[in-house]
This record gives sequence, C-alpha cells and structure tokens, in this order.
Amino acid sequence: MDAPKSMSRRRKYSEGTRLVGIFLPHELITQILSFLPVKHLMQLKCVCKSWKTLISNDSTLVKLHLKRSAKRVALFSFTCNKSRKLCSVRFPKVSFEKGKEPKQKLTDAFGAFLYPVGCCNGLLCLVGYYLTNDHHAEIWLYLYNPATKTFSNKIVFLSKPRAYYLRFGIIFRFQHGWKFAFGYDNSTDTYKIVAFCLLTNEVRVFNFGDNVWRNIQSFPVVPVDRGGFPSDEQCHPGINNGVYVNVSGTLNWLSIQNNFEYKNEIDWKHITIDQFVIISLDLSTETYLQLLPPSDFDKLPCLQPTLVVLMDCLCLSFSHGFDGTDFIIWQMKEFGVQESWTQLLKISYRNLRSLMSYDYESLLFPVCVSGNGDTLILAWGKSNEKAILCTLSDNSVKKSRKFTNEIRWYLAKDYVESLVSID
Repeated sequence: MDAPKSMSRRRKYSEGTRLVGIFLPHELITQILSFLPVKHLMQLKCVCKSWKTLISNDSTLVKLHLKRSAKRVALFSFTCNKSRKLCSVRFPKVSFEKGKEPKQKLTDAFGAFLYPVGCCNGLLCLVGYYLTNDHHAEIWLYLYNPATKTFSNKIVFLSKPRAYYLRFGIIFRFQHGWKFAFGYDNSTDTYKIVAFCLLTNEVRVFNFGDNVWRNIQSFPVVPVDRGGFPSDEQCHPGINNGVYVNVSGTLNWLSIQNNFEYKNEIDWKHITIDQFVIISLDLSTETYLQLLPPSDFDKLPCLQPTLVVLMDCLCLSFSHGFDGTDFIIWQMKEFGVQESWTQLLKISYRNLRSLMSYDYESLLFPVCVSGNGDTLILAWGKSNEKAILCTLSDNSVKKSRKFTNEIRWYLAKDYVESLVSID
C-alpha cells in the first residue's frame, strides 16, 4: 500500500499543478509565469512536461508575457569591430561594461554576418547574402528570437542583380537594389517581410504561414534612398529601409514626389519642400496611404530627414533649414491624423558643439526613448558609432561615460523580450 501512495505523491509534484496539497489553476500559473524574464522561463521548462508545454506552446502565455515585457526596454545592435557580434543594451541603464551583456555572433552557413533589418514583438529579422553559380542573388533571411535563441527556417529570396553590383564574385549589402522591412499583421496574427527594389519599384511580400513571396502593388511614390542629397557621405547608412508602427500595423517610408524615374537619384536642385510625403503600407490590407509631414517642415533640410519610431509613434527628425541651425523631432501622436503632429524635441546645434565634432553635427539619429519617456539616445558619427543622451523635459544634452564606440547605433533596434517563435 505504501508504494502506490508514494507514486501518487510523486505524480502530483511532476504534474506541476499541486504543491503540498494545494491546487494551482492553469490560469493562475500562466499569470505568475508571465511576470518572469525569458531566461528564467527557459530554466523552468525543465521542471516538468506540463510546464515545458505551457512555456513553449501556450499562445495565451506568449501574448500576456509580451504585453508585460513591453515595459522592459532594451536595444539590439552590433559592435563595430571585426567580430560583428549582436549585443543587447539595457536602457535606461545603458550598461556596456564587458561581461555584463552577452554578445551573440550570428552568421549564416557560409560565415556571412546576418544584419538586422527589422524588429517586432521580440523577433529580429536578419538578412545575409549568397551568390549562386548562375549569377542570381540568393538572399537569405531569418527570424531570430534573441531571448530564446531560436531561429526560423531559412527564407530564400531570389533576384537578378546587374553585373556592376558584383565585386570579386561577392554581393555587397544593399548594392543589389533590394531592401527589406519587417512587421506584424494583427488582423491575421501573421508576420510579414516586405522586399522592395529601388531600381524597378517592385514590391514583394513574404507571409509566414503560406511561406511564399507575392508581388503586390508598387509604391505610389518611390522611397528616398540615401544617395543624392547634398552630402551623400553624411547620410545615415541603412536609412529609410521602412519603419514599423505597431499601433497601426504599418510600414513607413519617406518619399519625394515627381522626382524619381527609378534611377535611385535625387535631382536636389529642383526639389521643393511640398514634394516630401510619407508612404505607409498597411500590412493587413497591403494598400498604401500617403501622409504629409508636419507643417513646420517648411524649409529644405541640409541632410536627408529620418523616419523613426519613438514611444510607439511615428516620428520625423531633420535639421531645420538648409543651414541646419536646429535639430528637430516631430511626433505623430495619433497615426494618420495630420493635426496630431507634435514637436517632441528642438535642439540648437550651438548646444551640441561641446559634445560632438563640428564635422558631424548634422548627423544626429534618434535611436530610442527610455521607458519613462524622458531620456532619448541620439547617435552621431559616420557610422553612428557615437551617442549622447538628451533629456526631453528640458532639451538638455550630455555625454555618458557608459557609452563606447563599439556600437553601431544606426542598426540598433528597439526590442522587448518575448516567447514569440516562428515554426
């Protein structure tokens, strides 16, 4: 009689629902686990089979955990040195001390580094390139969850690059004309990759689920590339690849009307301020909407304006006027509503000259706002490897001793830990 009782007692513990005779409902366990960091949840998968199944496959836990993780802000970028390792940066703590944050080297099967081109719900969209023997560009993309360290299957994108885009048999990043953006369709609970070619104005969409590339309607106005502005070398690398706004489920690009003939060049001498427009792609309907910049955007900037997402809102940053006396950020408080544009930041470059080199004073790039909405990271430098902190309440700026020159801020992605996975 003792053996069956002992076995029954062990069974209760192994099921993970009874502790010392107390029954814990599934819903309560889900609520408790949703407050824990992903690292601890990965360890708890070893407790028992039921917890492993819950943490790995329960959609309710995944969504609840994601909602609560959104309050814990982090960034993912990669270091400037030859190792090119992805690293997480906790903000507002902003700790770069060696050994504090693990660095992850992400490469494809051929050793090529995988660049982040988008981030959504804790998933990074990574892209790498490989040239096949028939001189087609076989571009590989992956989704990667840094918290769970899980990859999706390889997504293959094929294109036909022109000969002058090849050098020593290698396809170099962004030189084949295709760019990629990543977002989430809330209406169908589907993640999508959007590929677009600035040379031909082709647009394709990859839907996770049917796992095929589909052609969709071309851009009504071709997005601006980094080339062609008065100072090409002072444009942000990887600029205007498409930014995802979660509240609207859209990808957004800055464009100039009546300027392109798919030559990827800007006739700057004939550009007027009223030609600027924001092209927004609704990932649910796969249709476009054209948004106007804020009314204060009334003078041609000396450098290309930048679209970013700060505090879940679409933002436009630019140097005011061709002389670039001020750096300004405007925030669209209510997506799609022209009247909701609100000035978030205005800094005179005079206040910045003691913190940054004069040669790069116009290269400011908004990276991320802290969880309390008071501190903004502004990157600068040719590769945006330097950064300063700005307090939004009083527009004051300062350097941080914790910053190093190892981070390429222009590739940094606003990131939250999640249990989201792509099977």
